[in-house]
Amino acid sequence: MESIQISRSSVVDRVAEALRQEMHSGRLRPGTPLRESSLVESFKISRSTVREALQMLTVEGLLVKVPNKGVSVRRLTHTEIDDIFRTRRILEVAGVRAVVDADHAELAALADAMSAYEAAVEAGDPSAISEAHLRYHVSIVGLLGSSRLAAVEESLMAELRLALTLVDMDSDDLPEMLREHSEMMSLIRQSRVEEAVVRVERHLSHAKAFVMLSD
Repeated sequence: MESIQISRSSVVDRVAEALRQEMHSGRLRPGTPLRESSLVESFKISRSTVREALQMLTVEGLLVKVPNKGVSVRRLTHTEIDDIFRTRRILEVAGVRAVVDADHAELAALADAMSAYEAAVEAGDPSAISEAHLRYHVSIVGLLGSSRLAAVEESLMAELRLALTLVDMDSDDLPEMLREHSEMMSLIRQSRVEEAVVRVERHLSHAKAFVMLSD
């Protein structure tokens, strides 16, 4: 078999994905500095490739440049967290209220997201738990039937993902969190709109407090 040449862009993508997974698993926590020399040694790649991977993650908002110190894993400010949750509340409450007009596929997507969340918690994989948690809340906004609004929610949840991973990892009561999300989904699917709105608002308030504390 002829040797396969791996393109430079493929190596950059693979390094970026490896670092992304380290962040999403909670092994690289917000505020952690990333040293080019250490990454060059760890991945056995060139410094220029490392820089490209770090630039990619910076553009995604997962890393931030620190003057005279290189880059570090992004830590959201309290102002940013407050703004994200304010926007999420608008979107998710609107999603709950739209359930009366939601179609079967949108409701099925919410049920599937709940099942994935349960499976991730059962498996004990922090990265999968965080991803499933994200998908659940995007599915609530998905009840609006707008791919653009769902994309906005997904972007907001992606910004929060590093903090949410830490919350999920530090929580000693994931079964209670699952129960809360399951009951929320049941209220939504039964079109008990006002009760579901109260649950969603209460959940977001508690989640915001936890994220603030984990900062």
